[in-house]
Amino acid sequence: MSDSEQPKPAGRIRMRPSDFLVEEVSAFEPSGQGPHLAIFIRKEGIDHRSMIRHIASACGVGPGRVGWAGMKDRDAVTLQWITVQCGEVDATRIDSQGVGVVQAARHDRKLKLGQLTGNRFIIRIRELDPVLGPRIHRALCALAKDGLPNHFMEQRFGYRGANAAIGSCALRKKWDELIDVWLGTAAPPWPSAEQERRDLCVAGQYRDAAARWPASWAPEQSTLEHLARGATPEEAISEVPMPIRRIWTDAAQATIFNDILNERLAAGTAATPMDGDITWSHERFLECVDASESSVLGAVPTGPLWGRKLRPSTGAVLRAERASLARSGLDDRDFGGSGSPTGGRRPLVVPVVLPHCESGFDDNGPYVEISFTLPKGGYATAVVDALIDRGVH
Repeated sequence: MSDSEQPKPAGRIRMRPSDFLVEEVSAFEPSGQGPHLAIFIRKEGIDHRSMIRHIASACGVGPGRVGWAGMKDRDAVTLQWITVQCGEVDATRIDSQGVGVVQAARHDRKLKLGQLTGNRFIIRIRELDPVLGPRIHRALCALAKDGLPNHFMEQRFGYRGANAAIGSCALRKKWDELIDVWLGTAAPPWPSAEQERRDLCVAGQYRDAAARWPASWAPEQSTLEHLARGATPEEAISEVPMPIRRIWTDAAQATIFNDILNERLAAGTAATPMDGDITWSHERFLECVDASESSVLGAVPTGPLWGRKLRPSTGAVLRAERASLARSGLDDRDFGGSGSPTGGRRPLVVPVVLPHCESGFDDNGPYVEISFTLPKGGYATAVVDALIDRGVH
């Protein structure tokens, strides 16, 4: 029986942050002078927003003066450039548990979201027989040959997998429904420990509900406090920070994209441009990482990230994309407001380059370690799911 005919072996990742290493790949170089402090940060076991707040506080500025190219995982060791618009600061003040400065220099401008080429990953898979290393290696090489279906993964859909449902409510301006999905008792399911606070929200006892959310869940507490003071659901939601509301609507976009990608995979056309497709070239990424041997060299089809300025495909491709939009319960009018997503397009398939695999043992037991590089926006967990069964559904 060939590898492709066998069930994927079970395994686990992220059993500890050091098992999951992410390093940004970019052409960024500090200029050596200017109003910004550029710092190459190593973080471990801390989420992105907490890291930004910590760096801003250590430099004596507000979070809005901190720039970054990409948000990185919490349960990982990550390496990336950050810029801070500030005066002369001793960069060692930033060092703390979970955040460390590897390099620092002055720079002339703020680092912007998306200003990177890709990410390099080194991942140790646990609870997997190291003898399976050669099989994992063959599967990883097959991805490098054929390309990776560019699904959005569970990180995009957030806690409880509820972000897309919340985003759909926001786009449709169904504010009462949004409150019930986010803080009340509408699906998706929630941990039993949250039952009391959610029941209190549904009963309109907002202040009591707010008191039962942990202090770290500040947007939940703040929204419930606004409701307790008589704000309408729309008014309370308008006070939620825009980056969080954008996460919700991004997840709604991602659901539509994944649906379209799954249809193209089923039809065998995910990597093959059709009449009406808008295509994407990975040539620049491949040149940057010196991986011109990848087979994902030519133009590949894109799928829509629906928004008010989306460049539409044409013909049968557009009809299929609009059918997916309808299945989501959304339509063009829901993306017409000034606060709605701008829109864009995302390649259906991305290259997996510089693949490597080895087995070994460390203080935590046996492992199979894989390494590879993806263009920005690609999910390492999509690669992992092509190799093993993580038990995530």
